[in-house]
Amino acid sequence: MAYRDIVVYLDAGADCAGRVRTAINVAAKHQARLIGVDISTKEALEGQSGNLTLAIEDEFTTAAQEAGLDFQYHAARPEAHTAEQLFSHCADLLVTTQPHPDHRHLSNSAVPKEILVTAGVPMLVLPTGWTGEVAIGEQVFVAWNFSRESTRAVHDAMPILKAARKVFLFVFASNYSDDNADVQEIKGHLEHHGITVALEGWRDTGQTDFTSALFAGLDRENADLIVCGAYGHSPLFEDIFGGATRNLLNNISMPVLMSH
Repeated sequence: MAYRDIVVYLDAGADCAGRVRTAINVAAKHQARLIGVDISTKEALEGQSGNLTLAIEDEFTTAAQEAGLDFQYHAARPEAHTAEQLFSHCADLLVTTQPHPDHRHLSNSAVPKEILVTAGVPMLVLPTGWTGEVAIGEQVFVAWNFSRESTRAVHDAMPILKAARKVFLFVFASNYSDDNADVQEIKGHLEHHGITVALEGWRDTGQTDFTSALFAGLDRENADLIVCGAYGHSPLFEDIFGGATRNLLNNISMPVLMSH
């Protein structure tokens, strides 16, 4: 698999410039076409954000042209809510930002959560305040739990993993050991793709949760990207009872590539 078409969602929020900068860097690295999709709401055209919203297409076009990329621009209808209406089906990767509490009204509410669940396309979610000045994908943490979702995420992230300097395989399990056959199997699979893998296992003793253990590992290794499956339970279940996906979407401090 290769990334040939990358969609970046555009709006008038303060995080859009950093999002576009990162999307351009990823597209250039993988020689992909960059597709800008304006997901502005009707509210975005009103008041102080109106001029910024009208300038979205020109600013995206200028940035893509200066980077020498093949690109397209689409404007989604304000009432759009499906993956098809938001131009996500014909893409290999989607790029968006964690919703900013002060700017939610400027962009379509289906992004990121609903599109992540329905599009069938991996999504790179950047943290609020992300400037795009730091490259991602050099040191990658793969959150692995042998599920369908994490399997999908690993294969969807394969172009990034192959290009990374180092990949850390994080496993959170009560019986974790580096020597476990299933751990060695996924490690060997990644290495067969030419990926340098370091094991970062965490034995679950019930004293901490998955997300806390994951971020403890990130602090040790200076990783710049998390790869993980999304919504092993239904989104409604995680909203009510909690879950790793909800925690990451609500509290991320670094880029996360998710697949469902």
